[in-house]
Amino acid sequence: MAYIELAKLHEIDDGFMRPVRLAGQELLLLQEHGQLYLIANRCPHRQAPLTRATFTGEGLRCPAHGIEFSLRTGRALNSTDCAAGLTFYPLVYEGASVGVEITNQ
Repeated sequence: MAYIELAKLHEIDDGFMRPVRLAGQELLLLQEHGQLYLIANRCPHRQAPLTRATFTGEGLRCPAHGIEFSLRTGRALNSTDCAAGLTFYPLVYEGASVGVEITNQ
């Protein structure tokens, strides 16, 4: 396993959002209410990028269709048209940074 740093912890505060490309996947590192998340950078409704999503009181709102997703559960909060939820990836904290571990190929 190899650790890949995504950000220094001192750079991150609520409202932080950074797109990341890892192993061919588009991901989004973000923080809200003191909690860091790493999610797929695509809306599960129609695959729109979430890079310009906005934080709401309870989650993240897709800029393309306005669907709001819970950052706690990943599920859509204001739509019955979207059965799929956000895809979350595990984060690893190492010293003063946050990142991911990937398998060496």
